[in-house]
Amino acid sequence: MAEKKNQELRRFNQYRTERLSAIPTMASAISKKIADFKQQYIRLVTDATQFFENYVEEHQRLESLVTSIRQYQEQVDLLNNYKKEKGKLPVIRGQKSSERYLEKLLRLRDSAKSDRQQLLKKMSDDKAKRYEQLDSLTDNILDLLDGRKIFSQFLGTIALSSPLPDEVVRCVRNEKYKPIYITALIVALFEEVRRNHQFKHPYLRENLEDIFTERSMCFMADEPNQLDPQGRMKYREEVLKPIAKVALVHAIGSYSPEVEAIFNGDRYRVLSQDERDQMLKTMRKKSLDYLRLGIGLPNKKLDTREERNAFVEYETRKMDFMLAMMDAERSHSQELRNLLRIPMTYGSFILSTKAEHDYRQVYQAYDFIQQAIEERTFSRLFGKLFLDMVGRFPVGSGVYFYCTETKALEKGIVSSLYPSNPELPIVKQVTRNQQQSFSQTEVIISPQYNFYFEASRVKSGLDMRILNRRYKNEYTWNPNELWETQIPAIVFWRKDGSVKIN
Repeated sequence: MAEKKNQELRRFNQYRTERLSAIPTMASAISKKIADFKQQYIRLVTDATQFFENYVEEHQRLESLVTSIRQYQEQVDLLNNYKKEKGKLPVIRGQKSSERYLEKLLRLRDSAKSDRQQLLKKMSDDKAKRYEQLDSLTDNILDLLDGRKIFSQFLGTIALSSPLPDEVVRCVRNEKYKPIYITALIVALFEEVRRNHQFKHPYLRENLEDIFTERSMCFMADEPNQLDPQGRMKYREEVLKPIAKVALVHAIGSYSPEVEAIFNGDRYRVLSQDERDQMLKTMRKKSLDYLRLGIGLPNKKLDTREERNAFVEYETRKMDFMLAMMDAERSHSQELRNLLRIPMTYGSFILSTKAEHDYRQVYQAYDFIQQAIEERTFSRLFGKLFLDMVGRFPVGSGVYFYCTETKALEKGIVSSLYPSNPELPIVKQVTRNQQQSFSQTEVIISPQYNFYFEASRVKSGLDMRILNRRYKNEYTWNPNELWETQIPAIVFWRKDGSVKIN
């Protein structure tokens, strides 16, 4: 027990608790960081593409060299054993000199050993580079995600920065931002589920029991009953980081030549059901290969063999958990499947990569997941916690509402996750008397004043013919059209903590 405690203390000493205070306060700095994450992810994808092109050949080459070394050594041993027994080398058919033939075998064996060592070093160096790329990107993302306010700004900034539906760069850009968006959603969902569910997977269960003396203890910096800094960093490093890594690379197999062949030159076209099934199967296998063979376990120099063995054993358990989460469909782990699939489904609505996209579809994400819960495709617990977290109206989406102060129809942009009720979006009002106006106060829009709901339009007393003529019966709007041109991020995300109910 004491030895286990000492090992834990040694691990604690490696945790960089100063990262807990590395969050920028300016909206512009956060936007820049998110853009940097995209560039880091693009580099990750570029390297993964090279891995997929080479890894099968490299492993076949390695296996061939190992076979050759074994065969050469078997012949060398056979000749040496004969000489030891008979006092001389045997006569070898087709060889003028047995001695020269033995020397040739030794040269070939040593050359194969040298080639194997060079190949192993290259593969190890490439793997270490990929590990560092993924680890660094995950660290940088988790540096930002430590509170409800920052989660809202993080997800909202990505959604609001998405190109308009008819922009040609939309699919390409959304494809690179989507894994980052999904990662944040999964981390947020896990924190919600952790406090309401006991995970069955041994790796998660044991770590969570060790970190949290009670489930109500919180990782979020803007909530009470926080973990101490070392506990927060252990939770981040041993639990959140492997989850976030899986979120980032769960679809990276789509960049393999085998999946590219299924796309047939167009990654964004609608696939037939057979094509989609084959694509998902191949992508999952390639993503697993990338995680297992392309990333693998971290390299770490330790003082003793015992420490090294303990380190490898622990990291192997962590890798096994990550592989189980990535392959949750086949591992029959419903909790890991729900943890991954629900945010992925939601993200596909918010950051669509379909060639044809109508912005109004983002408001359908809530109902789609709700229906999946009713059909038992998703867990009721996981699904409800997720929908309670994101609400019916996605952060970054636009709503029209009747303002009780101005007696006019005004615009708002959803600015926060975690509404008290999914039907009560928390928004920043961006017009006043239908003129652009900004405030640091957030507004909770009641359903009876939210024009998304037909009942509120009917009860408003406003002339519906005029409203329908002006708004064309569309009572949601896309803030992306005005983002950073008429609605500066630095102004929009400024909040003073006050909230009023409309």
